[in-house]
Amino acid sequence: MVATTWRPGVNVNRQATKSLFCFLSLLLILVACSKEAPAPVAIAEPAPAPVQNLPLVVYASMPGARVQSVFDAYTAETGNRVEVRSTEGENSRRPVDVESLPDADLYLLGSLASLWSVAERDGFRPTFSTLIDDNIPVELRDPESRWTGLATSARLVVYNTELLDADRLRDINNYAALGAEQWRGKLCLSSSAVPGNLSLVAFLIRKYDLRDAEIAVRRWRGNFATDVFADDADLLDAIEAGRCQIGIAGSNSLAAHVAANAAAPLGIHSFADAAETVVDVSGAGVSRHANNPERAAELLSWLTSNAPNALYAAMGNEFPANAGSRTAPGIETWRGSVAAPLQQSVLAFLHDEAVLLVERARYY
Repeated sequence: MVATTWRPGVNVNRQATKSLFCFLSLLLILVACSKEAPAPVAIAEPAPAPVQNLPLVVYASMPGARVQSVFDAYTAETGNRVEVRSTEGENSRRPVDVESLPDADLYLLGSLASLWSVAERDGFRPTFSTLIDDNIPVELRDPESRWTGLATSARLVVYNTELLDADRLRDINNYAALGAEQWRGKLCLSSSAVPGNLSLVAFLIRKYDLRDAEIAVRRWRGNFATDVFADDADLLDAIEAGRCQIGIAGSNSLAAHVAANAAAPLGIHSFADAAETVVDVSGAGVSRHANNPERAAELLSWLTSNAPNALYAAMGNEFPANAGSRTAPGIETWRGSVAAPLQQSVLAFLHDEAVLLVERARYY
């Protein structure tokens, strides 16, 4: 047997050393894997902004510039910010799509037709406020407290003073009288799709009955001097130009027209009984999905108080819904032509019938 002598620094068995190294490496790996994984480190995310610091979002069916000064006044008084987003056009005929406006706090709408449409699609959150009840007459509020009126406009008989003498209008005691033979080829109307006209037809249904209301509308159509106009502004242009002699337009549209052209030969015929005059209403309601319904309700209540309500109405050439608010000088004299308004919800219930009536009568 040959003896093997070990000397320091000399590797007598390289294979054994390599095996030992592999074993130790494997052992370290097993030990490492046997330990529990460290708990994940929680990273703090920024806290969402408090709801009270977010601006109230108001969707308006009229140009935002028209109402911006009203909300600027609210911000100056309360410190609460308001973001106004305008839907398509003033008194838009398309129903407000409440599902596409999920972040709205308040809907500000220019007609009874729009208010009722949103209410019937459950777009409003009922708002109960003694301040609103005290400021706005019950006739201009939803019976279920879903919306409240803020301002009104009247459907007025307007005529060209250069073509017609006021004495010739004495027999016009109501809207149906415009269907008389003497107005054949002289009458113009805006489209039945104009929200105020929808309430006008609903008013006829309520006053007479469905059959007689349809007869009245058919007689109007028989007297048309030309096709219906897209809106009241175009209608007033036509009356001023003499394309027709007489028509029905909203007091707010007439006020805007006269303000732009004080010399326009346009006059107003008032009915002997002011209760014969139809009133349309603009108003607001808290959104069903409001981010901050309490503050939205506070804003709505504020809009019904004297000075804010006067400012809101003046911006749209409308009559304030609050009887204690001042009417703008340009239309103050017209208010005598309008009696206490009919319960608006009564007319709203008849809007569906009115739509069917104008289709049958081909008053588009």
